[in-house]
Amino acid sequence: MTTKGVSAIDNHYAVALHKIWGLSLNKYFVPLYEYFGSWEQVWQSDKNPPGVGVPQALWDKYLYEKKSIEPEKLAEAITRQGIKTVTRLDPHFSRLLLQISNIPCILYYIGDVLLLRENVLAVVGSRKASYYGQQQAKLMAKELAAQGLVIASGMARGIDGAAHEGALEANRPTIAVLGSGVDVPYPRENKRLYDKICERGLVISEYFPGTPPAPSNFPIRNRIISGLSMGVYVIEARAKSGSLITSDYALEQGREVFALPGPVNTPNSIGPLRLIQNGAKLVIYPEDILEELGFTFKNRLLNQQIDKIQSLKEQEKRLLESLTWEPAHIDSILGRFANENKIYELLINLEIKGLIKQLPGKYYLRV
Repeated sequence: MTTKGVSAIDNHYAVALHKIWGLSLNKYFVPLYEYFGSWEQVWQSDKNPPGVGVPQALWDKYLYEKKSIEPEKLAEAITRQGIKTVTRLDPHFSRLLLQISNIPCILYYIGDVLLLRENVLAVVGSRKASYYGQQQAKLMAKELAAQGLVIASGMARGIDGAAHEGALEANRPTIAVLGSGVDVPYPRENKRLYDKICERGLVISEYFPGTPPAPSNFPIRNRIISGLSMGVYVIEARAKSGSLITSDYALEQGREVFALPGPVNTPNSIGPLRLIQNGAKLVIYPEDILEELGFTFKNRLLNQQIDKIQSLKEQEKRLLESLTWEPAHIDSILGRFANENKIYELLINLEIKGLIKQLPGKYYLRV
């Protein structure tokens, strides 16, 4: 693969340099290439190029560490793991990422790199999400993905994982941006999700393969989640959280910010409510996002729900209206109605029609 005159073989030297400098290379990537004309020439040079601005200490680190690195063998080792690279000079690189500050110079990836050029929406939120939050993340991501958006997130616990799962349930690809090496899935309990995304979507990281998930990596990573997206949708976030860092990046990058409102007395609602208070788009239905981004919404899911509800008998409607999107135990449901046997029958009917769901422990909720 060639990239604006940069060959894949030449990029082996860029990868070797990235292994030594890490994210520090972002600042000097283009000036170095323009000065030397190729990454091989950079690698062969011992002289710190004047005018590029590389600190001498960083150049000395490069001169010392490159003695123990063979770029072609390093590239082969990465390729054997199924890992590929795309640089900011590559035509497959995200156009939107090229518009942000601190552009990642190299992305390591597994999966379909062409997804970087699609219409992407970031969905982020609390790792300690409520059941309601996770359900909304999954349902909204599923419908938005079905309408043609590619859902991106950070593959974290809670909202991130639910959003990826929703996109996959719609048989659509999704993008996971890691705060570790692309070969280091984190958290470990999301390994199965990671495998599915590698197979049916795209996993990317700007960290060199093998990099562990250090806490400091994730706030830096978040600029990529927002940067490759047309907008960021926040579902449940505390007043100070990584999700709000992502939304701050989105505003800085000129992206749209969307938020799902929640009860004012729960900590996870404060972040989205503050965002809405400061001008973020309040989201109730998928079309709220799609219309803002200029998409035509097919109203498929919404119309299906409306048709089902309109066809309900009066007792079924009353029972459905008594339920919310938070789990309610059967005892609390029965306490609102007189005929216990009839309620069980109605619950079964509503579940068959896809309007409610039964959870373990005899809990019910709307879907």
